[in-house]
Amino acid sequence: MGFVSTPTKSAVTAAAVACLAMTAAGAATANAVPSGRVDAGWGFSSNAYGTGCSYSMSVPVNASGKVTFWDKKPGSNPPIYIGSAYANGATASVTWVPQREGIRQLYAVQGGKRSNYTIARVHRGYGAGGFCFAL
Repeated sequence: MGFVSTPTKSAVTAAAVACLAMTAAGAATANAVPSGRVDAGWGFSSNAYGTGCSYSMSVPVNASGKVTFWDKKPGSNPPIYIGSAYANGATASVTWVPQREGIRQLYAVQGGKRSNYTIARVHRGYGAGGFCFAL
C-alpha cells in the first residue's frame, strides 16, 4: 500500500485566493475602456490644428494598461496610428503631430474598446518648435 497525500486546508485556501486574484485581474483588463473623448490639446482658433505641429493628446481611462491613439478620415480606412501610452493615474497621453489636412476623427482604444470620436479640423501648419499655427 502506498501513501496518498491530501492537500492541506491552507494549500487549498492559497490556491483559491490565487485563482480569484487572476480572475479579478482578467476582469479588470476586460472591462478597461477609455472613459471619455480624446482631448487633442489646444489648436489654433481652439479647433483648428496644423500639419507638422505638435499637440499633447490625452484621454481619461478607467483602468491601468496600454492605450492606443488613432487618427482617421471620416468614412475611410485604415486609421493612422498616432502612438500608445500606459495609463498614468486616470489618464493616458501621447504627442500628436497631424500628418494630413481635413476633418479628422481622433479616438483611443483600451482593452479592445474604442472611445467616442473627437472631431478635429486640420489645416496646413506653419512654424517650428513651440511656435506653430494653422491657417
